[in-house]
Amino acid sequence: MPRVSDMKERLTDAAMDLIWHNSYGTTSVDAICERAGAK
Repeated sequence: MPRVSDMKERLTDAAMDLIWHNSYGTTSVDAICERAGAK
């Protein structure tokens, strides 16, 4: 299991990437978690 700081960075990176490509309004928490590999 990744360290908390690693997962936080992965979630942040995934959110920024998805929002950049899809827009804020269409980005879901589920999509962010899936992209970051969080369960």
